[in-house]
Amino acid sequence: MKNNISFKFTTQQKKRVKKNFISLLSNLSSKLLIQIIYPPLMLLFWGVDNFGIWVFVTAIPSTLTMFNLNFSLAAKTEMSINDAKNKKKLVNVIFQNGFGLIIINMIIFTAIWFSAFLLTGLDFKIFENIAPNELKLILILIVLSFYFAIFDGILITGITYWGKLNIATNVGTFFEFFSKASIIICGIFTDSLTYAAVIFFIVSIIQTVVLWYYYSLYKKYLFLSIKLASIKNSLKLFRLSLSYYAEAITNLTRHNCLIILVGIFFTGEIVGLVSTAKTLFYFLPHKFINLLVHTSIYEYSVSYSKKKMQLLKHNFKSHMFYTIIILTLFVLGSLIIGPKVYNLWTNNKYELNYFLLLLIVFEAVFFNLRVSICAIIKSVNQFFKPASIEALLSILTILVSYYYLSFDNNLIFIFLISLIATFVSLIIFTYFSLKFYYRLR
Repeated sequence: MKNNISFKFTTQQKKRVKKNFISLLSNLSSKLLIQIIYPPLMLLFWGVDNFGIWVFVTAIPSTLTMFNLNFSLAAKTEMSINDAKNKKKLVNVIFQNGFGLIIINMIIFTAIWFSAFLLTGLDFKIFENIAPNELKLILILIVLSFYFAIFDGILITGITYWGKLNIATNVGTFFEFFSKASIIICGIFTDSLTYAAVIFFIVSIIQTVVLWYYYSLYKKYLFLSIKLASIKNSLKLFRLSLSYYAEAITNLTRHNCLIILVGIFFTGEIVGLVSTAKTLFYFLPHKFINLLVHTSIYEYSVSYSKKKMQLLKHNFKSHMFYTIIILTLFVLGSLIIGPKVYNLWTNNKYELNYFLLLLIVFEAVFFNLRVSICAIIKSVNQFFKPASIEALLSILTILVSYYYLSFDNNLIFIFLISLIATFVSLIIFTYFSLKFYYRLR
């Protein structure tokens, strides 16, 4: 039994997996600490309304990134596969074209940002107690911060494509902790969210500088050359990136758009309730599942490129086994002690409906099963069809929710329809992943 559920790795893989897993575990521990202390301290020093507004305004630029094609993830997977085959020139070609596409994309993205900024009145209920000029400055600073986050993607690709996941992970963890700790401390001295936005912006710049430093150290044989630019390779990378784009749309509509939707129809207090509930019962288990997913995807790519299909299939089965164990423990813990833990964590600031808790917990289960079973096709950039169907489904879900809330402010309904959509997504990804799995020989 033990041999059937244990992962199998070569000596070199064991060293790499151990280092990456420890780094991701360290990252998870830090994020858990951040998630445990951040909302209660934000509520303590900034207050219920300001915390809700902060969650809302940081969700706006994230949501608009649905217009941003993420070329970094597709480029990294292709680079990993070809690096394992020792095709150095092709790796450089992929990196160069990915870099060029991101620069072009950022230019196009600028037009979208400005259009959204100029055309949107921002006349939402959640902003009724904040001055218009202060709100505009906050949004500008946060939007500029997201430009640096987009550029960070290509730097992280240059560091991680050959399995060096720990460097980028540690940098990201440190700056997330530093940013949130600084914003919390800022709340002791002021109640103006403008200062929080300034901190958010400055930390983003410093993070990019640090990532550039590590990129220069760990890029291996990568170099930038305009001579490697190719329309053919750029178009191929563009096509592969559509899968990640579709996945990004799904995540943005289900999470960021949900927050915005709640902010449009409800108060800052309700936004805070939704944010904290999803943090504890949705994103927290996802971080545990991602330990396995992020560690596994690179190894699946390497096994596939070296035609070690039986090894890939064995590790995928082990991966799914441990995922189910983790999710089973999560469900039991959430249903038995979840409400008490939530109330203790938020210092009884919110009233969490138990039925809402059930909807969030089971959506988290379906979502994490979908993320895990998708890893095998994601590792070889073959998930465009299921990702596209899921994206359309998520857009339909948010549109139906908006239409319904226009007539009836029922928070439970939008979580119920989201749960159904996530379950359908799980069925779709299971079909495509198993179809790929059984083709492996």
